[in-house]
Amino acid sequence: MFKTILFDVDGTLIDTAYVMTHSLQKTLLEEMQLSVEIEDLNYILGIPGRAALEEFTADEAELEKLLKAWNKNVLLYAEHVSVYPEIEEILKKLKAAGIKMGVVTSKTSNEMKTEFDIFNLNHYFDVFITASDTENHKPHPEPIQKAIDLLSVEKGETIYIGDSLYDMKSAKAYGIKFAVANWGALDLAMFTEADYFLKKPSDLLNLI
Repeated sequence: MFKTILFDVDGTLIDTAYVMTHSLQKTLLEEMQLSVEIEDLNYILGIPGRAALEEFTADEAELEKLLKAWNKNVLLYAEHVSVYPEIEEILKKLKAAGIKMGVVTSKTSNEMKTEFDIFNLNHYFDVFITASDTENHKPHPEPIQKAIDLLSVEKGETIYIGDSLYDMKSAKAYGIKFAVANWGALDLAMFTEADYFLKKPSDLLNLI
């Protein structure tokens, strides 16, 4: 069916929900004296950090300060980041089957170095598109378009795997198929335009 699979990172390849929400909670408390419940921070999952912080300040200098503090606090929770079960095994099988694979993420290149590269999964992917590589970010189609252009593959043979509405909207905006990673998605009822629902990573094998 599909010859190219693009992946989101957070909530799709690695489980970072605890890390991102708790590190932001700590940052807001320390930097702005704001006490925010974890469930009220779930909206940040799947969007760029800068966009998440714009909910708390419109001041550019303060935003930059918050970003730096948040990035430092993320490292304090790094032990809670993990690769989802089955993911590496499935990536290995997809690679062996000749499937081209890429990463399209809202993480910056620096965030990828500290939060993703440590898991030694990079060699499975043919391209990485981060928030540092495009002017526009998800849900805009530019990140997916850039990945497809760099891979020189057909849109009709490409699918994007993600866990957020931003992921789905980005895929749909560029006109490719989208599959929900059920293991990372918070509310499956939101994905009314999804083409596939994957209960577990091994379901990816049914797409090729």
